[in-house]
Amino acid sequence: PSIFRMKNHPASIPNSKHSNKKRMPSFTAPALLAFSLLSLAVQAETTSSERRFGYTYPSLTQPTGEIEFETWATWKNRRGAMRDFKFSHEFEIGLTRQTQVGLSLANWTIDARTGEKRFSDASVEVIQNFTNPLTDFLGSAIAVEVAAGDRSAGLETKLILEKRFGKWVLGWNASLEAEWEGERLGDLHDSTGELNQSLGIGYDLAPWVTVGVEMLQIVPLEKWHAPANTSLYAGPSATFRHKNFRATIATLFQTTDRTSEPSMQLRTILGLEF
Repeated sequence: PSIFRMKNHPASIPNSKHSNKKRMPSFTAPALLAFSLLSLAVQAETTSSERRFGYTYPSLTQPTGEIEFETWATWKNRRGAMRDFKFSHEFEIGLTRQTQVGLSLANWTIDARTGEKRFSDASVEVIQNFTNPLTDFLGSAIAVEVAAGDRSAGLETKLILEKRFGKWVLGWNASLEAEWEGERLGDLHDSTGELNQSLGIGYDLAPWVTVGVEMLQIVPLEKWHAPANTSLYAGPSATFRHKNFRATIATLFQTTDRTSEPSMQLRTILGLEF
């Protein structure tokens, strides 16, 4: 009887309900919270390296050893006077954690009025990432591209800044481009420059779609003189993702009154990861 009373005495029976509540905050709850935050961070970092705009580069590069094939198509229209397509096919290769190399073996154009096809050039682009848009105050990178064709050569440097706030992404690029033209590659005498900057604001509606707006400013430097006219474009953009496939569509309309420049630009970028 005494043993029976001891086993059933309230003081001798541990309150499992209260004891579990005391133990969970000390280990289980923080561990689950840390694991959840880590999973979200890894997932966000993985998706943030993908392109979300048509004219604004992301600051993160391809992971080491990853290869992605991109096909660019840009249509330019100038009030019925100019209609042409520009195509580019590029392999993007992640050399290191912060270095990416892009190889475009064939950049070419099509005149939509005459159907004439013309090879433009081939190019090599190197992107070096410095800071992360998720973990640092601001994501940053620098891109350098060298292009050469049968009658032209070009050099472009680009500063890339990016920041992500949850589902929001903000990107800004500034680039300076130099181009030389002539009768042949060994005799290039005409030199011109161009200063561009782009701004993209996007929102992830779902893990597979991002919508936003982009702005593009083009400042021509004819023979490296002070710019006389500036073109400003703005319009919507959207990116769709499914497993290892990605499609980006951006449409920009000219908001200035430069009749010598395209009144509209439409760009599509298709990406396939290997």
